[in-house]
Amino acid sequence: MCSGCLAGLPDVPERCYRCHRASIQGQTCTDCLRTSYLLNVQVGTNYEGYAKDLIWRLKLAGAQAAASVMASRLAPLLVSRSKSLQPNTHPLLIVPLPTATSRVRQRGYDQARLLARELSRQTGIHGLGLLARSGQAHQHGLSRQQRLTQMEQVFRVTRPQLVSEASIILVDDVVTTGASLEAAARALHQAGAAHISAVVFARPKTPH
Repeated sequence: MCSGCLAGLPDVPERCYRCHRASIQGQTCTDCLRTSYLLNVQVGTNYEGYAKDLIWRLKLAGAQAAASVMASRLAPLLVSRSKSLQPNTHPLLIVPLPTATSRVRQRGYDQARLLARELSRQTGIHGLGLLARSGQAHQHGLSRQQRLTQMEQVFRVTRPQLVSEASIILVDDVVTTGASLEAAARALHQAGAAHISAVVFARPKTPH
């Protein structure tokens, strides 16, 4: 993707990822924080047009280079987030949200891991695969409640000693209901993470 088309990707309004209430830097609103460990979710663009095509090429056409383009859109958000966490002494880590193993076998790679690796390279923030995924749950077409039920106990932390007292930034390509991110955040919280947030390349348009 040329620089002009990349710059032309639409910005998205900053909102709480769950209820879509306007918020600064995608911070989770007070009401939603009562049942979520995600402090904020920042999104690069809308899931449409060139952005949607990039994601489909990465997932279905083996175009691994798309991860680098997507990362260049997210890198400024990640740098901004890291600066807001600067005063604390917790290590800052980029952690990909793992894809179902059946999808990884099908594609030959995990697109979220590729995206996280490119973000780490472009920002200098250390990236680690600290989550494993159990089962082969696919969420396309499910309601939010179905997704939440399905995601219970799906993620586990592989190296709890690195998660304890760390500030974690989860990375994924698309967010819809946020159920997968919430389940991952819950596992990281139980392992002792100090702060948990997320950056995601795209999301479907939400009502104003």
